[in-house]
Amino acid sequence: MYSVLLVDDEAIELETMVHYVPWEQVGIRVAGTARNGKEALGKLAELKPDIIVTDVRMPIMDGLEFGRRAKQIDKSVKLIYLSGHNEFQYIKSALNIEAAGYVLKPIDMEELLALLEKVKKKCDEEQLAGQGGGWLLERLLLRIVREPLEERRMEWIRQWESQASGFTAHLPYGAVYMTFELPAFPGGMRSAVTAIRDAADNEGTASEAAALGELAYDAAECARAVLKQRLDAAIVLETGASTLFVLFQGKSQQWEHSYWELLREELSQAVGGNVDLSIGLSNPYKGFPLLKEAYEESKRCNDEKLYRQAGAVISPGTVSGVKQSEELNAEHAVAALIGAISASEADRVSQVLDDWFTGMRQDRIERNYAVRAIIQLLTSLEQHFAMLMAGTVRDHLLADHWKELSTLPTIAHFHAYTLRFCGELLKAASERDLDRNQSVADQITKLIADRYHLPITVEDIAKEVYLSPNYVRSIFKDKTGETILDYLTRIRMGHASELLKDRSLKVREIAHKVGYENVSYFCSVFQKHKGSTPNEYRKMHL
Repeated sequence: MYSVLLVDDEAIELETMVHYVPWEQVGIRVAGTARNGKEALGKLAELKPDIIVTDVRMPIMDGLEFGRRAKQIDKSVKLIYLSGHNEFQYIKSALNIEAAGYVLKPIDMEELLALLEKVKKKCDEEQLAGQGGGWLLERLLLRIVREPLEERRMEWIRQWESQASGFTAHLPYGAVYMTFELPAFPGGMRSAVTAIRDAADNEGTASEAAALGELAYDAAECARAVLKQRLDAAIVLETGASTLFVLFQGKSQQWEHSYWELLREELSQAVGGNVDLSIGLSNPYKGFPLLKEAYEESKRCNDEKLYRQAGAVISPGTVSGVKQSEELNAEHAVAALIGAISASEADRVSQVLDDWFTGMRQDRIERNYAVRAIIQLLTSLEQHFAMLMAGTVRDHLLADHWKELSTLPTIAHFHAYTLRFCGELLKAASERDLDRNQSVADQITKLIADRYHLPITVEDIAKEVYLSPNYVRSIFKDKTGETILDYLTRIRMGHASELLKDRSLKVREIAHKVGYENVSYFCSVFQKHKGSTPNEYRKMHL
């Protein structure tokens, strides 16, 4: 995967490029960003990007000066310029320093993607020209399985076939897609109280990522050594973090499921044992033009690990269909969890989650539908236990669940993530102060939940709880870490976000439904909280 450095002095433009250009789909990863040419120049040696996408006009050091200096440091780096100024002198200057292309702002996504494909092809040609032997064979195979265009893919296949001396064209070959994951429950499914305590105490996301990075390297080296001893011909590729793709030809017994099950155990032990290794196998294929099909079949089989408790060998004949349905009901699970957490019953929390995720696995709910249901469950718990989420607990719990869940490989890992979340709620609930002030804060939260759609004030709230406005402000801030106004605004913005998903509602109607008579003021508050206007938010989420 090629890397790109993005340079633009406008924060919104930079964020748009990072998050809304489908980089991974075109085989590119974002190595880093910078706000001007000087900052980008400082990052160049460290990041070593293959491609630079930079604005032309920037403060401190503009894009053209940066481009000239970047080319002096790395002649092979490819420069793409962006500018809102359609002026010939900028285009001419860019071309004079060997720019790979020039795109006008606002960016036309199709135009940018087409240019990136051209730049990638140039990078491919330059890389392959400087490579040879087995490394060339691996790079060509990687391009074959990732190339979406058939004509270009056939070009790579012809080059690969001419170099693949270890493979015989008339013999069948197979594909294997391997993934290595840290176990969802490292000690197995122990008692509910122990599992929840461990989940709540586990803050090792960063260390897990580092461990997986080391694991991927060790696994690749180990797999190459073992597979090349066991198979007549094999190529082992690292296609992603902790992911390997193997193309092989071998004797008849090497197509058997049991052969790969033994090999899976050997590889797992060789990289330390405390790892889940999932292997997706393809059927036998003949004819190298079908290399991509073999790869995709092995990957589909590997995707079946979503429904497994731990690593496994998965053949095409053992893969069943999935249920693409929104009927997975989170309401009953939410109600049961609210009762269990409120009563500090860890065993019941564990049992509810065990039953819910077991049903999800047995019903074979499609991944995206499963993630949506989990987010619904977590969001409902957040809303009900809003008063528990103050200070560091608040920062830990109010995570971007979609982002977190989308990286997890199996339903077992979804289960562990949800268990950890509920463990934090249980811990917060057990430590909650039960004095009178907490009761007052709870009353205020309930009042806001009931009347957020009305023009409610602190004075109104104070009358309801028979205290002075200043004392009410002090209590609420002490118990929640938020002012009453901030909390009310957050609740309103949360409801507004949900209402914006209904295209039939106008922004004016939504503003009124969440307690704002002045639509302009509502839009201003919404943009401050969500980083976009209501209409922009609606476009991004529909």
